[in-house]
Amino acid sequence: MPRVVNHEERREEIAEAAWRVIEREGLAGADLREIAREAGHTTGVITHYFRDKRELMTFAFGLLVDRSTARMARASAEAGLTEALAQVLPLDKERRRETAVWLALVGASLTDPQLAEGLRLRYRQAREAMLPVFRTALEEVPEEDPEDIGDELLAVVDGITVDSLSDPERYPPGRQLALLRRALVRLGLPAGVCAGQSE
Repeated sequence: MPRVVNHEERREEIAEAAWRVIEREGLAGADLREIAREAGHTTGVITHYFRDKRELMTFAFGLLVDRSTARMARASAEAGLTEALAQVLPLDKERRRETAVWLALVGASLTDPQLAEGLRLRYRQAREAMLPVFRTALEEVPEEDPEDIGDELLAVVDGITVDSLSDPERYPPGRQLALLRRALVRLGLPAGVCAGQSE
């Protein structure tokens, strides 16, 4: 009897293969044939789930956002804002891969309006999902707009991320976290103690 395929799991498996290829070969080298090879499937299987590379890249970006947002929400509930924001810094191998893929796709979206629209939508959804975290953190400074502070904090995290990927020796995990804490203190937010410094 043929094995029942969980289609959502298969789509995620293909997206994860795309992440690995993008990290290794760059976006230009991440064609459907190479992604299929990485996933252990034929290109026919890939095109059964995704019409084209753009659709696959949009899904891969969305999956990345969903997973990092879920990690942020869990970390916020368990350890607070600093640990939540640290979930999207390139502090370990998995998060470095995620940020490398994020940068590659954001770069590609500058010349691909359809891809840009898909990424913009997912980014907005992630920001909206994080708003409750920012509201909780801002209870001590009620005059501040949580959405504005959220955008400011995410911009700080994005900046640390880009610098860390381009100059990892200058921005090891400990320094990334120290810079994040400094930004929180400057905004009058509790910096807390942040874990997750594995290389």
